Amino acid sequence: MTDPSSILGAIGNTPLVRLRGCAPANGAEVWVKLEYLNPTGSMKDRMALAMVEGAERDELLRPGDTLVEYTSGSTGPSLALVGRAKGYGVRIVMADCFTEERFQLLRVLGAEIDVVPSVEGRPRITTRDIENMTRRAEELAREPGHYATDQFNNPYPAIHHRDHLGREIWEQTQGRVTGFVQGIGTAASLMGVAQALRPHGVFIHALEPAGSAALTGGPRGAFAMQGWAGFVVPQWNAAMVDAVDAIGDDEAKAMMLRLAGEDGIFAGISTGANVVGAHRLAERLGPGAVIVTLAVDSAFKYLTVSPLAP
Repeated sequence: MTDPSSILGAIGNTPLVRLRGCAPANGAEVWVKLEYLNPTGSMKDRMALAMVEGAERDELLRPGDTLVEYTSGSTGPSLALVGRAKGYGVRIVMADCFTEERFQLLRVLGAEIDVVPSVEGRPRITTRDIENMTRRAEELAREPGHYATDQFNNPYPAIHHRDHLGREIWEQTQGRVTGFVQGIGTAASLMGVAQALRPHGVFIHALEPAGSAALTGGPRGAFAMQGWAGFVVPQWNAAMVDAVDAIGDDEAKAMMLRLAGEDGIFAGISTGANVVGAHRLAERLGPGAVIVTLAVDSAFKYLTVSPLAP
């Protein structure tokens, strides 16, 4: 039951809605979990809560400590919200290729921002940008009173996603779900949901950017899906996944616009990519499929790079 005594009680238990305008042509059902209805407009609120509360349980944090994290712009605001609600300082490392809305949100939520120069500039992201952010966060975390949440290696979110996000999907579909599809960022949500649903026979379909398709053998370059990794992340476990697809920037952006115009789902580019992947999975599983994916964040974070008009 949601705890009304804190904003942290509003994290999770997001609605699940069926696509109508953007439904697959073969009649398969695609349901989208509206993760942008979490407090900061992102599913990363779940991750931030899991990382901080896990560290508290294991007595890795002390009162007044400062949390340090590198981010593509969604984990940062989420960690700022959770950290400030619990009384911690927050220092966020972010490359300047990410959208201005993300920087503004971080400032409003009280985070200190350490800006790293990007390789190609806004709005193109490369794996080198992520490597540079990671290295800078490691430097900051060595300062006294600083704690690195280190999202790509943190063990707590996958467990949290298994017990919360995965359970919610199973209960909201009344056990009808046959497929789950999600892009790879840290892979924590994908792995956690897979742990919850795969024992029930649910097909797990992973997605990566076509511009940096490390798992499917494509080139290593820039891509538009802010929050996706574009490399083989530490928490990736191929044994938990049934298929991997690469999604192109243009098809992700086109679906982002369709979702807003046809289904009223005002979500970002990575959500568009997730729904493209859901359509591909619908073709694979057939007209009787019940597929779930995630609207991971709000389109308000993308207005300066992806105008929401044809």
